[in-house]
Amino acid sequence: MGLDDKLVRKKLEVLLKDEILVQKYLRIFGPRLDMNNINKLKQDHLRASPEGSMGEKDDPTYVIKVKCPICNQADLSCYEIKAKSLTTAPDRFLVPRYSGVKPFRTVNYSLMAVTVCPSCLFASPDKKDFLTFSVQSRTENKSQISPFVLEDLRKKVDERKALINAADFTDYFKHPRTTETGIASYRLAIHRALVETSLESPLAWYKAGMYSLKIALLQRDAGKDDDAILKDAVAYLAKSFRQSELKNPEMEYQLVYLLSALYLRLDDQTQCQNYMGVLDKWKSELAKAAKDDPSINTAHVDRWLDKAKELWTDRETPDLWKH
Repeated sequence: MGLDDKLVRKKLEVLLKDEILVQKYLRIFGPRLDMNNINKLKQDHLRASPEGSMGEKDDPTYVIKVKCPICNQADLSCYEIKAKSLTTAPDRFLVPRYSGVKPFRTVNYSLMAVTVCPSCLFASPDKKDFLTFSVQSRTENKSQISPFVLEDLRKKVDERKALINAADFTDYFKHPRTTETGIASYRLAIHRALVETSLESPLAWYKAGMYSLKIALLQRDAGKDDDAILKDAVAYLAKSFRQSELKNPEMEYQLVYLLSALYLRLDDQTQCQNYMGVLDKWKSELAKAAKDDPSINTAHVDRWLDKAKELWTDRETPDLWKH
């Protein structure tokens, strides 16, 4: 986005005072200010909204419209977080819990993060996996998912339908979502990620594992047992580690911490110590290399090794995994 386009967006944010309207204006009229179009959009929105409301001002999310890359279903609602509207506090497996920042209310964004096509049940929390509209070029952006994966996903609609316990998918994923529908949306996203693994798409095992950890927190907060989904998560993340999916060293340190934490939670202390040993080995190698190259820093690996050691030290604490 160029400087002029950014300036137009800033002015629209001031004039429209609603992120959804800003997105809609740019989609329809492009990055050009026109007060007639601005006023028309405001009036149309007022007429369409209940009691002339301009929307809930304390809502920390806004909606952009995307299109399904599998069946071309248009106008799917993709929920994004407004800037500085929510703070996050991660659980032991780095999955965030959300709190509103005044004047915004608290919402559990995990329940709405996955966009689901009601026709073919393609699902992803990443808007780039869908077809999106480019304001700059006034054209449609393609999905970042490989065409070969998309073709395979087209053949697996029945598999996705078998994952969902609902007769009417259109109503099933309407907002606000329940814990049940939030979990179902992540199960569909895992299905997509596992299809990606079959064609060796980047980060596919990692995404399946992280989606599983989202489900685990939703289940835990609902008072349900999360052992089964944690076992799935550790299996997926272990495959990600073995295949060296993460090319960023700090992300790899984080992944190994997650594996040590998961094995500890699942009462496999031997595997937990094995992964802690990997972090310790990396730390030693970096410290040795730093003697010849002062630019090498061990801070990142230290951080994740220390977090793993803290869990190990506190492993007998009764409520360790509730946080």
